[in-house]
Amino acid sequence: MKNHRSVLIVRPQPSRGLGAFYRNLGLTMLATHARSSGLEPLLADLTFDDFGTALQQESAVAAFSLYIDDFACGMELAAAARQAGRVTVVGGPHVTLLRHDVFALTDAFDLVGVGDCLPQAMAAITGVMRGGGVPAARIVGSGTGTARMDELVPDYTIWPEHRYFPVFPVEFSRGCRQHCPFCTDPVLRRGVAVDPVQRTMATLRGLADRYGQVWVRFVDSSMSSLGTDLDQLLDAMIAADLPIEWAAYAYPHDITPVLASRMARAGCRALFLGIESLAEGVRVGKHHTKHPGEVSQAVDLLHEHGIFVHGNFIIGLPGETRRTVEQTLAGLAPIRFDSVGGSPFFLTPGSTFERRPEKFGIRILDPAWRIRQHINFYDPAHEYFATATLTQPQMKVLHGQFRRHIETEHLACWNLSDYAALCWLSVGGSMPDLAQLWQRPDGELSHDQRLVVDVLKEKTGLTLPRQAAGFVTVAHRVASQSRARLAGL
Repeated sequence: MKNHRSVLIVRPQPSRGLGAFYRNLGLTMLATHARSSGLEPLLADLTFDDFGTALQQESAVAAFSLYIDDFACGMELAAAARQAGRVTVVGGPHVTLLRHDVFALTDAFDLVGVGDCLPQAMAAITGVMRGGGVPAARIVGSGTGTARMDELVPDYTIWPEHRYFPVFPVEFSRGCRQHCPFCTDPVLRRGVAVDPVQRTMATLRGLADRYGQVWVRFVDSSMSSLGTDLDQLLDAMIAADLPIEWAAYAYPHDITPVLASRMARAGCRALFLGIESLAEGVRVGKHHTKHPGEVSQAVDLLHEHGIFVHGNFIIGLPGETRRTVEQTLAGLAPIRFDSVGGSPFFLTPGSTFERRPEKFGIRILDPAWRIRQHINFYDPAHEYFATATLTQPQMKVLHGQFRRHIETEHLACWNLSDYAALCWLSVGGSMPDLAQLWQRPDGELSHDQRLVVDVLKEKTGLTLPRQAAGFVTVAHRVASQSRARLAGL
């Protein structure tokens, strides 16, 4: 049956287990715009919900916001929705990079939204639901247009409260000033757009009013690089004194004593520092510091104010060799990171490295790799590029050695991300407790502890809806037991 006021919003089960318990901002804003247009959004979150049952609900349109890791699954779901008589619409960063190539890959989608296009996409969806049919121009939006913010305050009520951690994504800016050559952010949009402080504060006040104590993850590409805009937001957050703790992405060169103090006073509890490499000769962003002393100073300043610090590295960037990985490990050894993580280098469509591969010594091995990214993501044996110094298998070997060194030398927790930290804090846990659980052997953990740690580490997901629905309750229980144990010591 079709209801011309209802739009089915579909979230495939995330490839990473922890993502299942996080409210996706793209889908949140899709639901927000739908409500603003007089439509009723119906959520089908497939970690918890059955898709066949969802398709029995009255809706004329099925909408998706997809990333590279869930694009293959999203195509299958969209094909089923289309077969069931729904008009299918997709947006998100992956289709923004692919644009018309989406239609070369699949006929599962009727409309493709690219870039910051929700107002235009919602107009097209509303037209379809009023009987206007699918527009002849099946691409909606400009894709590489100037960055712009949503004008609506996000409405998170589409997400049932009991399923998810009380951690909410908030966006204060779009775009990034760093222009790192491995990143697609400059391709998704041009420039940087910043939300009016009063609108972001309205979002934060709305969360506090509805949920009480909340945790916020600012999803900006580089929160620390926003200068006076960030200063104004921090001023407003300090003055409002809301029950909000938060985390964000940042860069070491931005961290000063004044900024660290003000971020902490505004509720910052964790930062994700993009470092990528500490070795000379490895190609990273022009603003990335290669000086361990500068990184160490930033980490120490943040620690002085009780801020948890995760350092992120990419192994295999152009110029990387076994020796440069050793240089990076030597440089980070004296830095007091709480967590270190990272991944092998992957070439991404539209990045500077992809647009000028010869300049950076990159060889393309698979001419069709751009439209195969969603397949390559799950096929570690497929080689689609190489640098002048490393093949992809060699990058993966070096990444494995990098990780083992961090763990065996006890330099930091491996990949205890700022998001995992916020989730744990949101159920009443403490960071010393989590760090201890993180580094204990599996055999010393109870069943519940191992389940919670494995999901927070993104080692596993929960495939049974009933088990998933109770996971946050289990995390609460494990955190409570950890607190009680510490209190008894």
